[in-house]
Amino acid sequence: MKRRFVLFTILLLSIVLPVLAFSEFSFQIIIGIGNVPAISLDNLPDYSVVLFVDEPFASVYIDGRYAGMSDGFGRIVVKFDSEGYHSVWVVSSNQYTVFDRFVFYVQKEPKIVYVPSTRLGRITLFSNVYPVSVYSTRGNLLGIVNKDGESVLVPVGNQELIFSSPGFGDIKENLNVQYGKETPVWLQFKTVPFNLELILSEKFSPNGDWDNDECVIKIYSSRPASGSIQILNSSGIIVWEKNLKINAGTTQLNWDGKGNPDGVYTVKVLLSDGISTMEKQAKTVLDTSVYTYRKEIAITFMLLIVGLVGYLIWTGR
Repeated sequence: MKRRFVLFTILLLSIVLPVLAFSEFSFQIIIGIGNVPAISLDNLPDYSVVLFVDEPFASVYIDGRYAGMSDGFGRIVVKFDSEGYHSVWVVSSNQYTVFDRFVFYVQKEPKIVYVPSTRLGRITLFSNVYPVSVYSTRGNLLGIVNKDGESVLVPVGNQELIFSSPGFGDIKENLNVQYGKETPVWLQFKTVPFNLELILSEKFSPNGDWDNDECVIKIYSSRPASGSIQILNSSGIIVWEKNLKINAGTTQLNWDGKGNPDGVYTVKVLLSDGISTMEKQAKTVLDTSVYTYRKEIAITFMLLIVGLVGYLIWTGR
């Protein structure tokens, strides 16, 4: 008897749980063969949406849950329980088609919603240096190529692409990318001159008040480089040093200055790109005499917020 009860409970849960999981909406899939069958909105129940997903037999997700597959004409009919906003995401079985999450509004009257897709083509790179990053003119990273013959998927049409490699000048190319096809691209990067700049906090105060407690050191390099950074006091004694190996671009370091007296300090950076060597220097002032009470103000404010939330929970408001 007990075993029968357990089996009945398992069977009941296996039926009830899926129903509860999908209780927010139900759906049906209309599959057409031959000529495209007409879908009449007048014949659909209230709160129905015809989703055109631009691809047959693609997996469709509504609000993050699997709803089914589109039919042979790229459609799926979804019936909801009430008005409201919902999101649809389509997972393409075709590597040359991608979909973004799309938000639509359901109303009582049945409607048609077209889910946009992006068609892609493939560009295959051959370059004198690697890695190569591929960007759109809007700054979107499309992919990174690490060796000859590797490819990146790019939206179809006439595209102006930017190819970048650390320590080399960018290359712009106008390409006609075709759907589902491969376009080879040959790149010849040219070395940029080695340039180095050093920018740091003119003044900082490592006194623990959470305000300007560290000296921010920014190193700008046009090429990958290696070398060292040193910080010297007013007597020329090294109080802090570190070996560096940086990439082209911006490298940030922070120095807390702890254990050192107030005064003027010199930051010295010596780097080489393997061809030439450059040195940059800048000065900063360590001054702990000004205390802002910023830490105490922030902690007091946070305690007041926590206390207020606790009071509201305690009183049930």
